[in-house]
Amino acid sequence: MDMNIGIKVVGIAMLQELWNKVALQAVELVSETRDVVLEKDSFQEFSRNIGELNTLFQALDWRKVEAAMGSERTKVALETLSSQLRIAREIIKDYKPSSRLRLLLHSHKVLLQMKNVAREIATAISSFQWVIIDMGMNFKTMTDQVINTLRSMEFQSAVATETIAKKIESLISQNDRNRENSIKLLQIIAEVVGGSANASMIQNELTLLKQEKEEMESQKKHAEALQLSQLIQLLYSTEIATMPQNEEASHQAYPIESFICPLCNEMMTDPVAIFCGHSFERVAVLEYFKRGYKNCPTCRLEIPSLELTPNVNLRNSIEEWKQRDMDLKFQAAIHEINSDDYCRQNKALGDMQDFMESSQYAVKVSEEGLIPKFVEFLRDSRLNTKAAVKCLYYLAKYCDGHKLQEDIVEAGAVRCIVKNFYKGKPEPDALAILLELSKRETLGEKIGNTKDCIPLLVSLLSNDNNEIAQKALNVLQNLSSNTHFAVKMAEAGHFQPFVTCFNLVHQSLCAGQQEARASMAAAFTKMQLRENSMKDLKDKQFIQFLIRMLSSNSPACKSACLKCIKKLIAYPEMVELFLSDRVTIPNLLGLISFIRSDPLLKQEAAEILALLIGACQHPQFQMYQGLQELQSRHNVNLFLQLMVSSDPQTKIQFLHLLLELSYKSQKAQSLIRSNEDAIAHLFSSLDGDQHAVRRWSMKLIHSVSEGNPAEVALRPSLGKEAAINTLAAILTSSPDIEERSTAAGIISQLPKDDIIIEEILRKSEVLKAIHEVICSTADEYDGIRVPANIDTSLLENALAILLHFTEPTKPDLQWQVGKLELYTSLVRVLSKGSSLAKQRTAIALAQLSERTSLSVSDTTATANRRKNRTPLVHIMKLLPNISCCFSASSENEILCSVHGAACSPRDTFCLIKVDAVRPLVRNLSETESGVVEASLMALETLLTDNSTISDATAAIVDSQGVVAILQVLDKGTLPAKTKALDLFQKMIKHTQIAGILFQRSESILIQLLHDDALRKKAALVLRNMNTIPEQSSYF
Repeated sequence: MDMNIGIKVVGIAMLQELWNKVALQAVELVSETRDVVLEKDSFQEFSRNIGELNTLFQALDWRKVEAAMGSERTKVALETLSSQLRIAREIIKDYKPSSRLRLLLHSHKVLLQMKNVAREIATAISSFQWVIIDMGMNFKTMTDQVINTLRSMEFQSAVATETIAKKIESLISQNDRNRENSIKLLQIIAEVVGGSANASMIQNELTLLKQEKEEMESQKKHAEALQLSQLIQLLYSTEIATMPQNEEASHQAYPIESFICPLCNEMMTDPVAIFCGHSFERVAVLEYFKRGYKNCPTCRLEIPSLELTPNVNLRNSIEEWKQRDMDLKFQAAIHEINSDDYCRQNKALGDMQDFMESSQYAVKVSEEGLIPKFVEFLRDSRLNTKAAVKCLYYLAKYCDGHKLQEDIVEAGAVRCIVKNFYKGKPEPDALAILLELSKRETLGEKIGNTKDCIPLLVSLLSNDNNEIAQKALNVLQNLSSNTHFAVKMAEAGHFQPFVTCFNLVHQSLCAGQQEARASMAAAFTKMQLRENSMKDLKDKQFIQFLIRMLSSNSPACKSACLKCIKKLIAYPEMVELFLSDRVTIPNLLGLISFIRSDPLLKQEAAEILALLIGACQHPQFQMYQGLQELQSRHNVNLFLQLMVSSDPQTKIQFLHLLLELSYKSQKAQSLIRSNEDAIAHLFSSLDGDQHAVRRWSMKLIHSVSEGNPAEVALRPSLGKEAAINTLAAILTSSPDIEERSTAAGIISQLPKDDIIIEEILRKSEVLKAIHEVICSTADEYDGIRVPANIDTSLLENALAILLHFTEPTKPDLQWQVGKLELYTSLVRVLSKGSSLAKQRTAIALAQLSERTSLSVSDTTATANRRKNRTPLVHIMKLLPNISCCFSASSENEILCSVHGAACSPRDTFCLIKVDAVRPLVRNLSETESGVVEASLMALETLLTDNSTISDATAAIVDSQGVVAILQVLDKGTLPAKTKALDLFQKMIKHTQIAGILFQRSESILIQLLHDDALRKKAALVLRNMNTIPEQSSYF
């Protein structure tokens, strides 16, 4: 319902808009009619009636009309009236600006059109007659008068006008150029229109006729253009106005009217004769017959047959005339091009590009020597450069193989085209010129050597216009057979021609190809590569030829090849291609192992091997045969030998290679570690004056020692102490953070059961350096600004060294740790460090706590235990922010809730005293299993003393330990669950769990009964919770 109402509202609005439009059209038509020159009486009467129509529409209420007639009828009537008013205005508008001659010639035709339009308007107005009856007699009378007047209007030409029109038609149809006849006719015309037949009138008429003729020609209205040209010739025949010399060629006699089809009023292209002998355009006469006519359109005679006969003679005559007309216009265009008038030159250029679509005119242009002129036009922004480019394109296209193409290049066309490209939007036709010229090798060389031409063409490959991009690509392909140009294309970022050319050079057996390859490779090393360049460079043949250059006899060739490979393997997809080729690694190894190889080549080969290994992921490393060869004992020892015996720069490259190997291959790592001479040399390098060598040596030592249970053994010699002291000095005072971190990592991997090493560490400044790193990092966590040379890896490695000092079996070293008051900082790291830092901190705290548990006496702990103690689990619920332990320096010190006074001495460590229990419990929620296991281990050290186990359990419970342990049992790894079960089993004997927490514990433990590895331990805990009987089958 609502939709129907909406549609009706829209229809009414459209009807109102149409009503207003008709009223406005009537006003505009009246205005347009005022300036008509000929037959003014007829047009003024028409204008008066249209004015009364406007008055009528102003008086009528369109709503009443719509109500009386209905929407659809009203709409149809208004649309018809609007259409006829528009047609009338167009006829008058086209009639007004014409020359007097053309007005006279067309007057009869125009008046006939107006007569028909007036009748159609009258018919449309009559649709409203019976609605107007209700408005009164005056309006009815006015309406009837308008309708009758419009229907009866004759729009007849005056006798003089008719006579003049017939004389004009007679003169131009007979091609009469008699001066006297033309002058007499002009005098008669002047009398009719009110003027004199002087030079001013003639010149004015000529100007109007020429303008109209150009318009007709641009609109392809050949018949109108023909008639206008005939009128122009008629005026020139009076000799009152002289035809300019440049127009003589273009203004030839137009064809006789027999060339024009009477039906379509166009010049015929396929003339056919009908039975009576008259000729018409085939399509036009067929359409005429299709409408049902059986007579001749010209003589009106009935014809017995509709058969059509091709009029070959007429068609030939028309073609001859067209050719003659084109030749004359062509000559006129050449004349205009050589003029100094920009407007005439631009008009001629537009004509010339049309002429030169035909190859015969392109040849004629070349014979006229216009090539330099066209090229000159490219430099002038005032001229039609697009047309000039088009002309040059036709010359390049149709004069293939002639000297003319060379003339185009010699005239500077290529340079002009390149400059114009830089100034504005590139034109496809300009690229088409380059494409045609580049097909010839000699001209291609001149194009390629034109400054900035190749970079510009490469830039056009990404143009949004596909035609431009494709033409630019085609030009580049034509130039790419030249090695120098292929290199320039690659320098600009287009590598496909370079790759193709490089491959062709390798396939050739001609002398000098080795130098060409080396030259291309050397050029490649200076090119800028991008990610999108790889699609062209990922060519297997290109890679194969590049690799085989490594076996060249030329050191320069090898060096350039190595630099190319190094540049390419910076991209992961290229690494795979090189490793997939089975000769890559052997050829590189050949350069390294060959005794007489240039040290620089050895360096570059070693660097490439290191980069290839570094770019591989661990699974990929085992896939490639070449990489497997690198892990052999022979090759590893070769690398170690060269590392030991080479100059510093070469040593660095082999250290890098060995380091990458050790990262990816345990076999290689083991071979390096087992070579005592090499390890001794590495340690001796730490004390050298070559900073880069020392740094790479440290990295390699750290890599082969990290995570290795056997650790790195040092020979028992004077060098051992020197090496450790050097590492300690680096850790303590080096400004290089990475170097300090590496030194810390090496020290942490030194044997823990070596008494000499232990003594050296004890006497060194290592522990002090550890203290600085840990405290500085902890301060950073608290928002205090710290030195910029502290980072995560340094902290992690420093904590790894600390584990040397916290071994429970080394009380002297633990005592040193206690003196440094390091515990508070460790707890902060435990809360906010990285996962590995948290894990190592938890282990260190566990080792310190284990020692404390062993040393605290049961009796002392029991004596100092608080009496009538309220369970902390209830206190913590009320005061969650209160800590169990307070500062040891307070005189009114509150005793440790677990150990009492036994852990009061300043150098005695206690997890409770340093408030480490809560952070350890929080760490049970970590995702890293190592952190969880280390935290569980630390917490379990509180439960080793039977005399304090109840209070220790309470401390863990107060810190929400039960919830955290249950989370581990529910979602942790198997090792973590095992430790968590051990801890929970000890705690459950000394605490009561009730309510929801009990139910959750029971549920998780029952679930663990399904795990074979944990079944028995889970059952023991459930038995302690009285959930399952002692005689259960789980035992």
